Amino acid sequence: MTPYGDILEEAAEIVEHGSRIALSYFRQPLLVERKEDGSPVTMADKKTEEFLRTELSAAFPDHGIVGEEFGEESATRQFVWTIDPIDGTRSFVRGIPLFGTLVALLEHGEPVLGIACLPALDETYLAAKGMGAFCDGMPLHVSQTQSLEDAFVCCGDSSAFENAGMSGYQQALLKQSQLVRGYSDCFGHTMVLRGAVDAMVDPLVSIWDIAPLICLIQEAGGTYFGFDGTTSLANKSFITCGPALKAPLLALG
Repeated sequence: MTPYGDILEEAAEIVEHGSRIALSYFRQPLLVERKEDGSPVTMADKKTEEFLRTELSAAFPDHGIVGEEFGEESATRQFVWTIDPIDGTRSFVRGIPLFGTLVALLEHGEPVLGIACLPALDETYLAAKGMGAFCDGMPLHVSQTQSLEDAFVCCGDSSAFENAGMSGYQQALLKQSQLVRGYSDCFGHTMVLRGAVDAMVDPLVSIWDIAPLICLIQEAGGTYFGFDGTTSLANKSFITCGPALKAPLLALG
């Protein structure tokens, strides 16, 4: 077991519990507020993150936290947790079950542990550096598709491509791929982990969206990058795929 195994086991229990808090609000009447960037937020987001911050701080008191709803706490420490309490809030508020709770552990800024709980689907995706990636105990592997012409691709919203100035990229993706569907947010990336789809293109993201998925995709044998081909946590775009598709996906830009 790698040095992260015990941390993963304890953190996974916390995150699964937190995701069930989010699920308790699902398809219930909710007040939807708007943040400064126009994205929605609900009591479910806030209560879930409050629980995760409290429990992770108690379990790992020397670690920092960066969360979507409540910001940074000791974010310069060696180990820092990132929290997205509900990735896919728009799906969540519409009663669509393709949302998840995402948590990562960074060591010196590198994702070394990733957890994605999709509570409405009763699925938990886990990975730690050097340990592989799993969903409910089953190992995960990306597909081995070699070309876009044979690829099943999913992508984020068209409006996000427009806001990122990448509408042309989306049109090229639609034209060159075998099939493109809009399985957005973390659900799309989990389908890449399973090999069910060959690539997922997310045009607008934040660190808490991608940090857990970075560890997961790497441990499942895949790769990730932004529209510019770089692999920084500061990227505002995020593409996951099998290794052979990196070059053709970058060529679309």
